[in-house]
Amino acid sequence: MTNYTIQDIFGSVIAFVIFPVIFVAPGYVVSWAADLFDFRKRQTATRFVIAIVISVAVSPIILFLTYDLASVKLTLAVLAGFAISFIIILAKNKNLPVSREIRHLQFLAMLAAAGWTLFAIASLVDIQLGDRLYFNIVSHDFTTRVAIINAITRTGVPPVNPSYFPDRPVRLTYLYYFWYILCNLVEQIGGTWVNARVAMFASVAWCGLALMGAVALYLRIRNPEGGKKAWKSGLLGSGLLLVSGLDIIPILFWLVNPKTAVNFAYLEGDLEQWNEQITAWLGALLWVPHHVAALVACIAGVTLLHSIRGKTASQQIKVAIIIGLAFASAVGLSTFVTLVFAVFWALWLIVSFLRREFSQSLIMMLAGVIALLAASPFLMGLIGNGNSSSGSELPIALAVRVFRPVVPLIFNYPPFLQDLVFLLLLPINYLVELGFFFIAGLFWIQEHDLEGLKQNPYHLSEVLLLLATLFIGSFVRSTVIGSNDFGWRAWLPGQFILLVWGVDVINRLVPDSWDSLQSKPIRTQKMVRQLEIFIAIGILTTIVDVMLLRIWPMMVDSGAAIFPNSLSPDTQLGKRTLAARQAYEYVNENTPENAIIEINPANLLDIPVGLYADRQIAISGQTAFGVSLHELETRASMVTKIFSETSWETIDQSCKENTINFLVANDLDPLWKNLAILVQQRKPLYQNQYYAIFPCGNLVKP
Repeated sequence: MTNYTIQDIFGSVIAFVIFPVIFVAPGYVVSWAADLFDFRKRQTATRFVIAIVISVAVSPIILFLTYDLASVKLTLAVLAGFAISFIIILAKNKNLPVSREIRHLQFLAMLAAAGWTLFAIASLVDIQLGDRLYFNIVSHDFTTRVAIINAITRTGVPPVNPSYFPDRPVRLTYLYYFWYILCNLVEQIGGTWVNARVAMFASVAWCGLALMGAVALYLRIRNPEGGKKAWKSGLLGSGLLLVSGLDIIPILFWLVNPKTAVNFAYLEGDLEQWNEQITAWLGALLWVPHHVAALVACIAGVTLLHSIRGKTASQQIKVAIIIGLAFASAVGLSTFVTLVFAVFWALWLIVSFLRREFSQSLIMMLAGVIALLAASPFLMGLIGNGNSSSGSELPIALAVRVFRPVVPLIFNYPPFLQDLVFLLLLPINYLVELGFFFIAGLFWIQEHDLEGLKQNPYHLSEVLLLLATLFIGSFVRSTVIGSNDFGWRAWLPGQFILLVWGVDVINRLVPDSWDSLQSKPIRTQKMVRQLEIFIAIGILTTIVDVMLLRIWPMMVDSGAAIFPNSLSPDTQLGKRTLAARQAYEYVNENTPENAIIEINPANLLDIPVGLYADRQIAISGQTAFGVSLHELETRASMVTKIFSETSWETIDQSCKENTINFLVANDLDPLWKNLAILVQQRKPLYQNQYYAIFPCGNLVKP
């Protein structure tokens, strides 16, 4: 029997090795050509950090435009051109001498990068234990993303919606999908060794490297230091990515006092679900790498703008073009994150104009125009979609950020009183969600006066970005789906600023040696102890959360979960998942590429079909973006009836009406109870203990 864990690890490693074509070469070539951040004078290691960050900033929009306006062949040719140019430049480069201390710090950075990469892949691959197979909890979201990556392979850009086929193809434009284009290209380059799933896993690893690079690069450009101090600050900033909020405290309280956890599924494998979350860094990378990539692209743009202060006009114009491309990439990676940056950019532009910084104001406006022009094909598709799931309702609305623990207590209050309670509890809400970063932010603000902010352009822009995040994250929510996805992702820019300030605070308070700390004032020593406690709780929260994401499906099979839960009605999840993967492998290898399959849409989000099937689905909730709720429920209800029938004549007629070629039934469907009768009338193409696949509709000869 195939060991799927080994298969996934092998494919993920191959995909990871291919990704530098997208996440290193383009940024290296662009940075060399435009001499970004004095690129040509930098050490080799620093050049690669810059290359990764700039690649995330420019690759998505360049590859989208070539794919959308031309073809995949031209897109692959562009990547080949970047790769060849990268090799030529690299061959001509001369390594600059570095000190022994810096080499040691660079080695530690490489160890951190390798450790993160191994952790990311190990966290995401399927774990096979005998006849059971377990995915990570983040598969709740990956089932959508993998389906879209597969759809791009079959149908191009923008892709045909892979889980909505109302007798004709419908392009999926009501979604930010640039990240999936990058994964798709790696899948195509990797051939039979790389599929959409493992390409997505490898992209998570690269996104983490890009985030670490963005932190290190911003700190290096921002702070008047270089060499050893710059590398130490970069490593410290990367280390703080391991720190979460104080979520473990309410979780432990509820475990001890279960009665207080009524109406909260706080142990569905994700600690963040107890509240209106501000997702921790590791959680955000695992769940939503595209949102984090948008943050990296925007931070790259901000860092570039700071770096050209005092440069020539021609150099500023070149950099403005790259900033515009970075923001255009961000639009297609995450409109939520980009919207926060757009508000911040407007605030910063106004402040720059009032401060008579006219040169910077012009560059900012030029970058904005270029971003709009470059992203216009994507924006036209996004705006032109006429079937928003919320009808005529706007995708965002004004609302005070919810603090879930008090919801049962104020459920019967008028809306304005509920908002007032949530408003009063915002400080507590943010303290628990941000933990160390909340305290570090307060300390940083106390240490900096208004006059100092005016004199330091970095600090001024950071305060403006945090204010934009604070306002939007506190008083705006998304309405597209039930979860406040906008409120969760809008905080990423603010989290970045608080992380940078956390580095400042630690460098300010914590000396290089313990003896030096003992000589500090008592107040400083107490502050350091408090920060250590918050960091320790934050790291513990991160460890518990990522462990639960990995092992929760196994805990379901052990009986530790309440039944039924969102994953399984029994303790056979692992066996059922293995059977599903085997069944969908048969579908992928033995049905036409343009075949349309159908699972029982009564469960609108069927995880295995999105993860393992590479075929169009007639109707499901996997990618219901831009599909009205009424249309989705109506079609799902119509198709669900098929899975209760006992006559192939009736089933075939329904399959014809809904353009279905193959039915995929499992043991949880009502149809399974009638399987013995149906098999006598028509043999399945494939059957195992939990799944059966039948041809139907027009594929069946009368």
